[in-house]
Amino acid sequence: LLALLAVLALVPAPTRASPPTRHDLWSVFQLALHNDPAYREALETARAQGEVTDIARGALLPAVSLSAHLSQTNQSGSTLQTAPLQNKFFTYSANDASNVRDAGYAATLTQTLFNWAAWAGLSQANAEAAEARATLASTIQSILLTVAQGYFNVLYADDLLAAQRAARVADGELLALAKEEYRVGLQPITNERQAKASYDLARAGELAARLQRETALQALASVVGRPLTHLAPLVHHLPLLPPQPNDLSRWIDGALADNPSLLAAHDAVRAARENIGVVAARGLPNLSLLLSHQRNDSNGTQAYSSVVSSSESPDVFHGNVNLLELNLSWPIYTGGEVSASVSQARAQYRAQSATTEATRRSVVQQTHDDYLTVLSDIAQVRAYRSSVRASRTALKATQEGYKVGTQTITDVLTARQNLLTAEENYAQSRYNYLEALLSLKADAGRLTPASLLALNRYLRP
Repeated sequence: LLALLAVLALVPAPTRASPPTRHDLWSVFQLALHNDPAYREALETARAQGEVTDIARGALLPAVSLSAHLSQTNQSGSTLQTAPLQNKFFTYSANDASNVRDAGYAATLTQTLFNWAAWAGLSQANAEAAEARATLASTIQSILLTVAQGYFNVLYADDLLAAQRAARVADGELLALAKEEYRVGLQPITNERQAKASYDLARAGELAARLQRETALQALASVVGRPLTHLAPLVHHLPLLPPQPNDLSRWIDGALADNPSLLAAHDAVRAARENIGVVAARGLPNLSLLLSHQRNDSNGTQAYSSVVSSSESPDVFHGNVNLLELNLSWPIYTGGEVSASVSQARAQYRAQSATTEATRRSVVQQTHDDYLTVLSDIAQVRAYRSSVRASRTALKATQEGYKVGTQTITDVLTARQNLLTAEENYAQSRYNYLEALLSLKADAGRLTPASLLALNRYLRP
């Protein structure tokens, strides 16, 4: 999943200069992937934590250093000296000077032989890196769900707006008919007033649906980082497939094995357990080996002059130093700091273990609920689809009855409202089914970008 998302991140996002006529679910997800800050944060956190592993490993590998120096020293000075001469003392000045060039280098290799804190730190870093990768996978699933839910919210708002618009048009036609019937004396004014009230409600409903659509579009734009207007709608005949496999226990087993949030929690427990070893190792001895080679060359002269005597001698040195050294350090007593830190680390480990158990139970409960929700939504989609058909038939029969005088305008308005309610419920149930199916896949750690790509088959171009 990480590799796939890394490749997808390199795919250039559509530009504003040439936007597609209509966005589908896959293109919207790509936009979110390029612009969602939560994904970027999780991705960079995983990358940074991967470097921590290399840093921890570096404490166990050989360290080689090289140093060199070059210096030129010119020094001069004078002193006053006293010497006896013919039973007397006289004072004279003595001058000395030096001119020395010094050059050399040193190469040092240090190798850890025993450092339990470094070994435990490497294990802890590996656990933290695995936790970061699992957190990234969980974040990606959250983005997938957020994109799908936002996309379906817009489609539902589109369906709702279309239904409200159709109701407003139909109520407008009925209002015009009621006015004409009242004008010619065929119906009382109450019919016109009922039709007018229904028409006003339909206009208000259409306006509310339009505002709901704008709100849904704005919410989706906040995820993808740019405004969207035209989205590919869902096909009329959506296949209602049960979860595969159609076995709740297998979904729960899959969630316990692959749910990224639960995996991240397990890795956090492992990191907390390794931290106990890191802290306890502060009271253990450390042993390291040092190999060093040093070379030093010095060339120059030393000069001395006075009224008594003078001299000049070379100052030359060429030498090599090879060093083999074992270093042992053992903090035998640290004032109780180590034991207190170990107790703290153990408490943190127990706390993280409790958090992981709570996460495990939550994952099992969520998987159980989402599995049953998918099955329930399938039944609801079928039931509401039948309800729409029945409501349309009832409306048509009521309209025919109104024409021949066996039904009232109230019956027609009621039948149309029943159809509007059934259409809204049917549209909502279809999107609820798809969202529950995606949530179930997320519970089991099976929600991937390919899941959205597969849903694109059910969108009309």
